[in-house]
Amino acid sequence: KKTSFLKGAFILTVAGFIVKILGAVYRIPLAMMIKDEGMGLYQMAYPIYVTLLSLSTAGLPTAISKLVSSNIALKKYKNAFRIFRVSLAFLGIIGFLSTAALIIYAPYLSARVLGNPKAYYSLVSIAPAIFFVSIMSSFRGFFQGLQDMTPSAISQVVEQIGRVATVFFLASLLLPKGVEYAAAGAAFGPVVGAVLGLLVLVAVYYRKQNEIKIKMM
Repeated sequence: KKTSFLKGAFILTVAGFIVKILGAVYRIPLAMMIKDEGMGLYQMAYPIYVTLLSLSTAGLPTAISKLVSSNIALKKYKNAFRIFRVSLAFLGIIGFLSTAALIIYAPYLSARVLGNPKAYYSLVSIAPAIFFVSIMSSFRGFFQGLQDMTPSAISQVVEQIGRVATVFFLASLLLPKGVEYAAAGAAFGPVVGAVLGLLVLVAVYYRKQNEIKIKMM
């Protein structure tokens, strides 16, 4: 167990390091591309996105991981699987409602709260990421509860690579239409990254589905 814990911690640490490096490096060329106004619009959407995402997940991945792990230790495999299914449905619903709320209130938030109507496009663009990240959090909590950190680590790296690639592709593609559209294109990066990270977790889950179900029957 100690070896497994250290191995898992090492895998997540390496993945976290790669993610942070990619996250820090891409901002400089992006700022050069969309200039100060574009970066301002891009960064306006982030605090609201992060706040809603925090409210949507609210430490649930850690709770899922602990509950699954404790039930596995007690050999209550069906309970562990039930916890994952319930958390997946719950986080999916909360993530969907948070995404819908951000899209609906984007005009008000951009004009009244942020004081810049152009930020509307970035808010709407980043909104779907809340839904996909919420679902992804459930899968990550489940796998970590199984003491398998590799799927979470791989999904984090894939998510960040997808995010960075999308940011540059869409920002450069939409820049001729206006800086607000370029900022919205950059804000869509977390959505694509979340989808790719989720696909990795789903693929691993289905690949291990028989093994997991046998343990939990």
